[in-house]
Amino acid sequence: MSGRPRVPLVYRVVRDRTAQTSPIAVILLLAITVVGTTTVVAFGGVALEETKQESRLTRAEHSMTLFDSRVAISALGEGDTQYVDLGGTGGGSYVIDDDSAWIRITHKNYTDDGDDEVLYNESLGSVEYRDGDTRIAYEGGGVWRTQDGGSTMVSPPEFHYRGATLTLPIVRLSGDGSASGGVRASVSATERARRVYPNETASYTTIPDSYDNPVSNGTVIVAVHSDHYKGWASFFESRTEGNVTVYDSNKTASVELETLGLVGEFQMPNEGTSLDVRGMAGDHNVSTFTITLSNDQHLQNMEWGMYYDGDQKDLELHVQADDKCKSGSYDGTFDLTLYYATEDDKYHGWQAKNLDPDTSDAVSIDCTTSNPEVTVDFTSSEQMTYGDIQSDKGFGNQNKWHFAPEIVDGSAYDSVTFDEHTADSGQTYHKGDGDTAEMAFVVNHYFSLVSPQFELTVTDGPGNSQSVDESGSSGELVYDQAEGGQFITFLHVTENEVEVRVE
Repeated sequence: MSGRPRVPLVYRVVRDRTAQTSPIAVILLLAITVVGTTTVVAFGGVALEETKQESRLTRAEHSMTLFDSRVAISALGEGDTQYVDLGGTGGGSYVIDDDSAWIRITHKNYTDDGDDEVLYNESLGSVEYRDGDTRIAYEGGGVWRTQDGGSTMVSPPEFHYRGATLTLPIVRLSGDGSASGGVRASVSATERARRVYPNETASYTTIPDSYDNPVSNGTVIVAVHSDHYKGWASFFESRTEGNVTVYDSNKTASVELETLGLVGEFQMPNEGTSLDVRGMAGDHNVSTFTITLSNDQHLQNMEWGMYYDGDQKDLELHVQADDKCKSGSYDGTFDLTLYYATEDDKYHGWQAKNLDPDTSDAVSIDCTTSNPEVTVDFTSSEQMTYGDIQSDKGFGNQNKWHFAPEIVDGSAYDSVTFDEHTADSGQTYHKGDGDTAEMAFVVNHYFSLVSPQFELTVTDGPGNSQSVDESGSSGELVYDQAEGGQFITFLHVTENEVEVRVE
């Protein structure tokens, strides 16, 4: 058979594929280039837009901070109309909304009956820069940034808390409208420093007291409703130690500050009602605790006390007389007792027994008046003995003491050591050994254990009898007040309004 020899199959396959390599490579390279370019353009475009937006937001933050300072000059100072250039906004706009938020100040439980008084409740208004889902707003004297479900503070609001004093110059905005591009805003004061609290012309709803300092009883709650409520909550938490609550359902944040208890002289509460002790500093700081008890029945069979029935701690101070005023004199003695317990059937018992009112530092009596009076000084130098609590009169049907059942069914610890406070001695006191300590030291120790807040409730017995007329009785309690950031003594609130225009 003639002609050229046949090319082997393997060679032909290699030859044919090699011949196609160059055009396939070109096609693949072009495809990769197109895909890569498209990806770079797409992602690069997104990144570029995000960079532009962040740049706009940064400029808006600076503009809002400057706006904040101009509002302060106008609302809280003596300046005339203030102007501020808010700068170019690109894709965003500035919006005035005078109904966008509100602030409410409430004096809660200002009476023993649990009454509440709304001291202030008005809208705040705001100027917001809006760009996509991000908002940067001037509101309540502060600047806030809200995005991605969270809020941060750019500059603090007009809320100044220091040393149990809250100063709150509320700044309200009025106006409406919006603008974008090169925006210029004007700020004009319409009202400055209208007194809200203290205010001698305003009074509480159920009592004749005017809005006055120091704030006593209950708590003061400042609540802010706003789209930027999470930022307000973070601010409250950073500036106070009060109870901060966040209500996501209605976009509200609040802080609750406790009023400090009455320090000094007080009218004795009626039986079953309480002396509210709040904001007591720890570490043996009570300098005076005296009571004067009066009754026209000559203080006969007096069984009188004040107790604290806490969730985990119980305390009772008890005064017991074994005689009465007769012919202008008193021939008997007094027992003063302190009871303290936690959660088991053991207790701490301290007693100063058989005190002669003519010679004792802790108790004295005046039987010469129509309403005889006995005065007890719980911060005296009288000695108290540690051990089981005993009563020469017995406990009867257990209605003479609030904690009589616990005393009768329990017993004192074999020993107690005072080592909880820096003012403690580290001394251990043993039951049955006659160990004693000064009354002022003992009372201070147990008051420090239940501080900073507790109630001393009056009990008067035995049974339904009234050995003391609380309406004619009084006392004095002086102690150092706590410095924690959850307390309030003085409240200063003013209302300031400005009108804002943008163009």
